[in-house]
Amino acid sequence: MQTSNIGELWMASWLEKYAGTLPFWILVVVSVYLGYALYFAVYGLQFSLQLTHDQYVYSLVSKNSWWWQILYYGSEGIAGSVAIVLRAFAGVFAFYAAFMYWRKGNAVMPTINRNAGRALLLEAGFFLALIPSIIAAFAYNLTSEYLFYFDHTPERILLFGTAIPCLAIVLAIPPLLLKLRAKVKLIVSIQEIVKWSSLTGVAYLFVVFWFNYSMLWAATMVPYPRAYEVYGLAFLQQPTNLFSFLLTVFGLFAISATALITLLPVIKKHTFQLNLTRIGAIMVAFGGYFLFNTFYYYRTGGYEAHPSVWYEVIGPLHNPNLWALAFIFVGLPIIAKGRLSKR
Repeated sequence: MQTSNIGELWMASWLEKYAGTLPFWILVVVSVYLGYALYFAVYGLQFSLQLTHDQYVYSLVSKNSWWWQILYYGSEGIAGSVAIVLRAFAGVFAFYAAFMYWRKGNAVMPTINRNAGRALLLEAGFFLALIPSIIAAFAYNLTSEYLFYFDHTPERILLFGTAIPCLAIVLAIPPLLLKLRAKVKLIVSIQEIVKWSSLTGVAYLFVVFWFNYSMLWAATMVPYPRAYEVYGLAFLQQPTNLFSFLLTVFGLFAISATALITLLPVIKKHTFQLNLTRIGAIMVAFGGYFLFNTFYYYRTGGYEAHPSVWYEVIGPLHNPNLWALAFIFVGLPIIAKGRLSKR
């Protein structure tokens, strides 16, 4: 009985010291990021390997011009594989940095900064590896040749779903990640790191999520025979689809704008103090967006019932951004911490 009580006290002490802290929940988010990165690395490499042996696809692609054969296999096979492997390694370094921060805190800051810098560099590489896909998507739209791309996907789907949003991502995100890495690597003032972290986070919200997903909704509007003739307004007339559309175009924009307004004083260096309650609420709302889309995907029958661009994107096994759902777990402790600090 006494041994049992000692064990319970030890467990309670451990939970209070480690599991109840903000670094622990940061580790949880990074763990989910790593898990998804590893899954997509394995899944993507299997796809790339299968593509090299797919005689049916090769027989169709080989009928096109030599430049399209290079772009198709270069973007779908080589660049795609490079991107997912880079993100997987980014996840490994990010996990180690988060783990050390959880267990050792500021005592091992040089080690944390070094591994965080590596993760940021590899994450930038992940986005830069999208460049061949951007070139291929624009080329697909500009040529008059009838090209193979998963049979013949309508040109505007690649324009709205790949070319434009990925170009915006490549132009906006890697420079900010590399700038943040430089600040972390040089171990400049905390205020500078918070400033560039805030800028990068806001850019992710606006470009990687709101603009990217809104453009994917634009791609969903394009007539597509494989969609059972349900696209455009016919697709939006279904209540759950309309709600997901509104949540994406207006809801994600509201989350992004609120994050910008909240972090603007820090970005401008007017203050070093963050509004933890509001930041936590933004994280919970942001994670809640992915939670809703996952529930909505399964509740409505998934891609098999609705073969469309949108259902392909939000499918849990086909959505590399679903790790962001874990922000709910870190957002709630931040809200609690913010409220306690006001007392």
